[in-house]
Amino acid sequence: MGDWRAPLDELDRQLRAGQPHRMRETLARLSAAAGRAPAHEVEELASVAAMHPQPWVRHTLLMVLAGRHPERADTRELVQWLTHDYEDFVAFKAIALAGALRLEDVLRELIVIVGRASRRLHGHAGKPVGIGHAVVLRAITELAGTSSRAGLAALEERLFPGGDEDGEEPPLPPVDAERSGTHTHVGMAPVPGGTVKGGAPPAFSGRELLFDWADPVMIGSCKDFHLDVLPVTNAEYDRFAGGTAATEHTYCHPAEPAGKLHLRNTLLDERSRPDHPVVGVDWFDAYAYARSLGKRLPTEAEWQRAAQGDDERAYPWGDAFDRARTSCHDPSDNGGWQGILDWRADLLALADTAPRHTTRANGMPGNVSPYGVRDLSGNVWEWTASSFGGAPFSPADADADAIDVIYDARSYAVIKGGAWSCLPEQLSVAFRGRDLALDRHFEIGFRCACSCPH
Repeated sequence: MGDWRAPLDELDRQLRAGQPHRMRETLARLSAAAGRAPAHEVEELASVAAMHPQPWVRHTLLMVLAGRHPERADTRELVQWLTHDYEDFVAFKAIALAGALRLEDVLRELIVIVGRASRRLHGHAGKPVGIGHAVVLRAITELAGTSSRAGLAALEERLFPGGDEDGEEPPLPPVDAERSGTHTHVGMAPVPGGTVKGGAPPAFSGRELLFDWADPVMIGSCKDFHLDVLPVTNAEYDRFAGGTAATEHTYCHPAEPAGKLHLRNTLLDERSRPDHPVVGVDWFDAYAYARSLGKRLPTEAEWQRAAQGDDERAYPWGDAFDRARTSCHDPSDNGGWQGILDWRADLLALADTAPRHTTRANGMPGNVSPYGVRDLSGNVWEWTASSFGGAPFSPADADADAIDVIYDARSYAVIKGGAWSCLPEQLSVAFRGRDLALDRHFEIGFRCACSCPH
């Protein structure tokens, strides 16, 4: 028996004991031991890497096997499988490896994730938007062997003959109501109900926009509600994730995968400090946390209403972008740039080398909405309770194979607000992002809402 199994057992014990600070050293031991494993154990290592519940183990073993055995079929199958991992740092590495190893079988799935590269690479960024988008586009061009618009378009026509890669979104059942329970409104702001208009804000009229604002202009409305003044922090979320409510799945969505681990995937990232907004959590994590407090996630209409008020402003503070009020990727930070391709190049560098990503909650005093809600623009995207098609979000089958999930339009929830990695246009409160309910990125967090009348 190889000695790589001992570190695996130790990691499980450390996780159960709530000792994440000790896991870094154990992961290093796992990497070294797996690197010494004899060839006949590689298949077993690949199986463990594909199915282990801890994302840090999947990432560690992926790196070992791709580094030592890149030509083996089981390693290549592992890379393909993990391109659809729900944890960002695992999937990003697998996607990059898929491009480097030229695993052409994953090309179709990657195009479904970001849309047609012939349209996205040289023009509007489309959705989803962020570091993952840049990583996937780079892998597509490596796999296709071309970055030209004509070459990519010809490839896409062969892969998707006579039709688009995006499917029709079927009607959704309503999400279940917030859990009735006792909570105070300390740390929450009352927001009066009203109407919300979709599409680019009036202040953007006449501007050449960088991103895809082609969504239907939707008018929504909401009743009076309360919204957290600040996003949920790492410290607040960790108290939930380490308690019985999370480990016993007391408040979880019925479609959540069995045995889901609710720990954030940034637990070992020293850049994610206790007073920073929580990231590395998926929609199911956010849903369970909110219900554990007797709250819920806000709908898209509620989120935008709280940020915008009655005047269709572009940002919570008004129509003019103000870098001093928010945390984002402003081109002027790096001496300027020439367009969307430069931004994507910056994102690829930020994925691994950024000395920080998020900043502390309430770190930008001027980032406040008409109703006193703070930090709605920039720093982290925020999950909502709305489907990207406009209906209440209700995932149909979270236990489905990850490769099947990306083809299911019901799997995408709306995210709002933009993040530390985003350009100013994406920070507009009307901008709509989307992501898979089980994806966990270091760009997405959340805050809670409730419908209490007083």
